[in-house]
Amino acid sequence: MIHMLTAYTEEVDDVDDGIAELLGQINLGSLKKNSVGLVTCHSDFTNSSFVSELSKKLPFDIIGMTTIASANQHGKGMFSLSLAVLTSNDIVFETAMAKSLEPANCYDKVKAAYSEAAKKLPSEPSMVLTFFPYIDDISGTQMQKNFDEICGGIPFWGSLASSPDVQTGHWFVFRNGDIDSKGLAMILLHGQVNPEFIVISLPTENIQKTRGRITGSDGCCLREIDGIPVLKYLENIGITFQKEVPVAIPLMVYYEGSAEPVALAIYAINDDRSLMCAGEVPVGATVTIGEITVESTLDSTAECMERVRKTGKRGGALFLPCITRYIMLTPIHDREMSLVIEKMEDGRFMPFFMAYSGGEICPVKDRIGELQNRFHNFSFIACVF
Repeated sequence: MIHMLTAYTEEVDDVDDGIAELLGQINLGSLKKNSVGLVTCHSDFTNSSFVSELSKKLPFDIIGMTTIASANQHGKGMFSLSLAVLTSNDIVFETAMAKSLEPANCYDKVKAAYSEAAKKLPSEPSMVLTFFPYIDDISGTQMQKNFDEICGGIPFWGSLASSPDVQTGHWFVFRNGDIDSKGLAMILLHGQVNPEFIVISLPTENIQKTRGRITGSDGCCLREIDGIPVLKYLENIGITFQKEVPVAIPLMVYYEGSAEPVALAIYAINDDRSLMCAGEVPVGATVTIGEITVESTLDSTAECMERVRKTGKRGGALFLPCITRYIMLTPIHDREMSLVIEKMEDGRFMPFFMAYSGGEICPVKDRIGELQNRFHNFSFIACVF
């Protein structure tokens, strides 16, 4: 069984004061046999010595990423650092990090880091928590697909880093004092973890009922639906795109055998009028269009919280909503965080940890109940212990 402790600070200028505030919110004397930490923070904390000094003060490993905003029962905000401590007598944790990833070395480096960590466990890991880098030349989907192959398909849950700074080189992943804009960090868990994974993208009423079947695609490139060029098909159902304008319409993909859709962003309209999507769009899958609004964002958050409460689990919950949701709530960005704090009863119902994601990684069940690792956009994902 896993129990979770959390801490929060906005003190970045005085490192000693900030770390003292964090340590004052968790009782290190209550830690069980095995512990590990997850950290999300504003990039100011990685640009200073804060993260490195924090890792020296804690009697366990940490992994983390930068984010645009984070929250737990101790606070919420953009200029913040949140810490979640997972502690257990019967679950074993092992951390690792692959650094300086490039397209040519990404697979081999991640495999080596994973294999080295797995060797230190009593036997095979049962799941993985991970933070991926946001790299222009390596898509989140490709990293997710590679990681799925490397870990043999066991469930893994996590996020791409995000940041208030739009320059992707300023979005960081770290393990203890190692901080890298092109690093991938992971926690391998061994034992009977039995987490509940929840993915909420949009309420049903915000998803068009009309579905088409993909008849032409190449990886993440969508070319044809129902035998019709994709842009023409979308025009026929009332959806038009402009090449120079960013697309903020979720593509809802029903993978063959999957019970629920996966929401994907449309990154670009290619010169050949195909669409470059954030995730794989295989021939045979069915697709439709969703609508993301302030109301649908908050409704889906409330739905996720209800599903979390119904799991019957109370050890702790990790939440990673998409950064787009934070932006959609302009000018009151913290409404989603406030709703989560309210539904979790300021942590009295369950300790929780929340940060905004540059791309969500969460398993979903297929029609026979088997978990399949997937990459998501626009979604709110949860891992409940």
